[in-house]
Amino acid sequence: MNQSIFTAMLPALGLLLVMALLAWGVHWVRKRMTPAGSGLGADLRLVSQLMVGPQQRVAVVEVNGPTGPVQLTLGITPQHISALYVQGLDAPRLLATAPAAAHAETFAAAMAATTPPAPETLYQKLARSLNRPTPAEPRA
Repeated sequence: MNQSIFTAMLPALGLLLVMALLAWGVHWVRKRMTPAGSGLGADLRLVSQLMVGPQQRVAVVEVNGPTGPVQLTLGITPQHISALYVQGLDAPRLLATAPAAAHAETFAAAMAATTPPAPETLYQKLARSLNRPTPAEPRA
């Protein structure tokens, strides 16, 4: 009698196994098809990247942010990633409209306004503490 119960349950157990394998297969396919870190709908596109050292690079990526598409210029090292420049894509692009030489001063002013000053070097601190001008400072 025990063997007849097992024989009667065998098709149901087989169907349960097939359904479990089907669910696992659908999960595996969705995981492979969805880009990693996409947030299910967030668009991220690597525009370009430039190697500036053995393990350092500058990358330009486009992201759909909460206020619209944004282009990020990122400095990437093995230790951290820092945003060098952020620009909305609806803003006019200087390089696309005119030669770069015509906008060099505008670009330099924009970079100076968004870039924090460089940290003071040990040499500059020592010269300042001794009240001596550094090579970058004019002599009085």
